[in-house]
Amino acid sequence: MLEKMKFKGRITTITLVLITNCLYISYYFIRDGYIEVFEFFGLPIVLILAWWYGKQYDKLKHLEEKEQLKSKELQNSNKLFKALFDNAPIGIALIDKDGRPLLANNKLQHMLGYTEDELCAKTFNDFSHPDDSVENMNLLKDLLDGKIDHYVLEKRYFHKNGQVIWGSVTSALYPNLLNDSTYVIGMVDDITERKQAEQKLNEAYQTLQYLSNQDGLTGIANRRYFDQCLQNEFSQEIPLSIIMVDIDYFKQYNDSYGHLEGDECLKLVAKTFEKTIDPSNDLVARFGGEEFIILLPNTDMEKASVIAKKLQVAVENLQIPHIGSPIHNYLTVSIGISTKEKNSTIDSLLLEADQALYQAKQNSRNRIEMYCNP
Repeated sequence: MLEKMKFKGRITTITLVLITNCLYISYYFIRDGYIEVFEFFGLPIVLILAWWYGKQYDKLKHLEEKEQLKSKELQNSNKLFKALFDNAPIGIALIDKDGRPLLANNKLQHMLGYTEDELCAKTFNDFSHPDDSVENMNLLKDLLDGKIDHYVLEKRYFHKNGQVIWGSVTSALYPNLLNDSTYVIGMVDDITERKQAEQKLNEAYQTLQYLSNQDGLTGIANRRYFDQCLQNEFSQEIPLSIIMVDIDYFKQYNDSYGHLEGDECLKLVAKTFEKTIDPSNDLVARFGGEEFIILLPNTDMEKASVIAKKLQVAVENLQIPHIGSPIHNYLTVSIGISTKEKNSTIDSLLLEADQALYQAKQNSRNRIEMYCNP
């Protein structure tokens, strides 16, 4: 189209000059019967001038049409950008250096429950979770300072109704071509459902982990969890003691009252031990059958013996009848204690507690024995 318009101004001016000159010459020829010679010689000069003026007109017209074409292309690009911006499947916002939205698309408005005007009257900190705001603003500052060219962040937003929305945010610089200002374009993908699924999965894992560390009958820690804790505590440079407990004549208890009553007895003893120890420091676990074991970090033999006595008295205070016991009318326990020494190993510590317990059983039961190196 521009090429067709290229000589229009020159053709027009030359045509007008020729028509005007022909009319001028014809008029004087009819009137005077002859034509002056200079009138023929002046025609080329006038044509040259007409050509030059026409050329200037064509240049201006060409530039004007180019600007119109650019303007139309820009309008079409803006319409396309606007359509993509408004209908994008993820939230998009144009943000200034203070974190204030200048534009927000439909998806972001729907995601957060605010209109564009409401969003633009706030900063992102106003509807972001406070635990995530500091990291986000630090990354935004690094982006504006040129330290990074983009960043990706998973963060929480507050919906207008107070609901927590999880978003995966990708931000990059967006230069303003009309001036020297620089903005940030942020794209937010709603990952709330994914995060909720992850949370449920994590809760299920934690529940499974808890159950895998729990004794199915008594509800206290099992042997597996005790071994893990013992491994961790043994590696520390701290005093460490173990108390091993066995219910006296428990087989006879089961024979006298039945296995269901025996299970209830184990549950009650386990809960009593849990209440007697310090749960913030100590751990009680079922070691197997009617045996229990207590892990005592930061506890020497003297302190362990005090705790053992409390455990023994706590069982006596339950006054659980035991007609099958040859030593007492009520349920009693035998206890063995060992303490970590310089050359101790985990196996030796357990073996020493077991030997002390065996000694308590040999010495008429219902007593406490402390392992002593021979």
